[in-house]
Amino acid sequence: DVIYIEASSGAVKRVGRSDNFATEYDLEAEEYVPVPKGDVHKKKEVVQDVTLHDLDVANARPQGGQDVMSLMGQLMKPRKTEITEKLRTEINKVVNRYIDQGIAELVPGVLFIDEVHMLDIECFTFLNRALESTLAPIVVFATNRGICTVRGTEVLSPHGIPVDLLDRMLIIRTMPYALEEMVQILSIRATAEGIEVDDEALASLGEIGSRTSLRYAV
Repeated sequence: DVIYIEASSGAVKRVGRSDNFATEYDLEAEEYVPVPKGDVHKKKEVVQDVTLHDLDVANARPQGGQDVMSLMGQLMKPRKTEITEKLRTEINKVVNRYIDQGIAELVPGVLFIDEVHMLDIECFTFLNRALESTLAPIVVFATNRGICTVRGTEVLSPHGIPVDLLDRMLIIRTMPYALEEMVQILSIRATAEGIEVDDEALASLGEIGSRTSLRYAV
């Protein structure tokens, strides 16, 4: 970024993006300005957290030069265009190059998919391929199904997930809450909500939860 600092008040104003990066894929590339000439008295590094989607959206905007015809052309274009597979590939190349050069650091995100048995075979195929990418997030699947059919096929598989994808997972089994645990959780929830509930009512709710589910009791 090119910024302007008032010497008297110390106010900082962002002028625009350096024109040295006019051909690079980068965030907030809305206006390019020349870099001021002269000696640099002080340097400071700023760490910015962005997602791959932020980079895709930022670079999907139409960009051009600073001449009159380019500015008029940008006004006639929509602010955003489609995020194509080619754009994502180019962004991934730039991100990988920044990681190799030590400019950027990859922090994997977390993708949580509940009721995963509802996905069909095409979704599982896409996920299986996407997980092989170095930029893939940590994926957490949740389901309460046992042996069931993989949607879109006639194959029976544990949790409705294809076996080849299931082999790549770490399965964490969750156990139902005991009656005493449900009563304790309900008591904590009642205190947090500011509701006065006696012990007999908590015991009754705990029995209801043990017959149905904790969500129903709450």
